[in-house]
Amino acid sequence: MAIPGTHDAVMRVFSKVCAPAGLDVLDLGAGEGALSVRLAAEGAAVTACDVDTGRFAAEGVECRRCEPGLPLPFEDGSFDAVLAVEVAEHVDGHDAFFAEAARVLRPGGLLLFTTPNILSLKSRLRFLLSGFFYSFGPLEPGVRDAASQHISPFTLNRYEWLLSCHGLELEAVETDKHQTGSLLLCFLVPLIRLFSRLRFGSSAEVRRQNCRAALLGRKLIIVARKKGRASLPSVEGSGGGPALP
Repeated sequence: MAIPGTHDAVMRVFSKVCAPAGLDVLDLGAGEGALSVRLAAEGAAVTACDVDTGRFAAEGVECRRCEPGLPLPFEDGSFDAVLAVEVAEHVDGHDAFFAEAARVLRPGGLLLFTTPNILSLKSRLRFLLSGFFYSFGPLEPGVRDAASQHISPFTLNRYEWLLSCHGLELEAVETDKHQTGSLLLCFLVPLIRLFSRLRFGSSAEVRRQNCRAALLGRKLIIVARKKGRASLPSVEGSGGGPALP
C-alpha cells in the first residue's frame, strides 16, 4: 500500500540498526503484506497486524486483526522490533499508539515508523501558499475512516516528544529520498537554521527539526529504542544517537 521505494528504504534503514535474522518482528499496519514478505526473506520471525486482515496475502505469516482504540492482541514484551510503515499519519490518538508499541517491545527493542514529511522545504512552501502541508489535504467533515485520509500532520519534534512520553528514545532519523522541489529551495537552508538558532537556541531538538532529512526528505523514517538493557545485536557502525547533518 506504500509508495514505490518505501519498503526498500525501510529495509535499508532497519538493516543498518540491527540484523533482521532471528528477530521477532511485528509488522503493524501490514496492509497486503509486502513488507512482511521481505522481512521473512531476511530471516525474521514475522507477525502481522492490521485493522483489515482481508487484504493480507503474505503466505506463511500470521496476520491478526487489531481494533482501533483497543490494545494490540499481543502479550507484553513479545517482539524485538515493531515496524509501522505509513501508519502514524492515519492515527488519531498517538498516546495509545506509542504506548502499545512500547508495551509489546522487549527492553532495548526497536520501533521503526515512517510518515510523510511535513518539514521539507517543499512542504513548508506549500503550507505558506495554501495552508496545507505536503501529503495532507483538506479533511472531509464527518468521515471517520482514518485509512482513507491523512489526519495527523506531526513534526519530528512532536514525534520525539511523544516517543519520550512512553519510554522510547529517538535513535535515528532518515528519509527515503530527497524531493526535487526541496532541493531547488536549498538556498533557504542557511536562513532557516540561523533564524531557528536565534529564536530557539541550538539544542539537539532544534537542530533535528532542520536536519537534512527533515528539510529535503519526502518521508521521515524514524527509529526509536525502548529503554532498558539492549536485547538486539548491533550492526557495526550503528548507534551513538540520531545524526544531525
